[in-house]
Amino acid sequence: MSAKKIEKPKRSFEGMDSAEFVKKWKRAFAATVPAEVLAEYVDAKGCYLWHVFTWGKALCLECGAASAAFDKADKEGAFIAEECSFNGGGKNVAYSFRRCPPELKSADLAEEAEVFIVGKNFAWTYVVTHETGCGLGPYFAKKENA
Repeated sequence: MSAKKIEKPKRSFEGMDSAEFVKKWKRAFAATVPAEVLAEYVDAKGCYLWHVFTWGKALCLECGAASAAFDKADKEGAFIAEECSFNGGGKNVAYSFRRCPPELKSADLAEEAEVFIVGKNFAWTYVVTHETGCGLGPYFAKKENA
């Protein structure tokens, strides 16, 4: 990322580890998605957390609209969760965490992949995928149950 003063990634953020992050992220952005759908499209081997958007199972903005929404989002209290170990996907993924610089823009993330930026209290998320160049992402969503 090209943002200045990048904080060193950590394996937990404010007491939250990878498993807790996934649980909270799903609760915020996939609350209306049935468990069997999550099991097939998100939690299965070879799947990514962001597949909940790819398959149209959760509401989100995509591509340019997602980037524009992220650029306008309040990043105070936001954090970055970056996939650091795929391990076959699904429930076996590990993330590293750091605070989100308040000036971060979508253009700063153009070369990134498997990066989740999450607003304070999981109010919103912006996801940059390894498939963004193929039209699968980025994605921007607001908390479903807000």
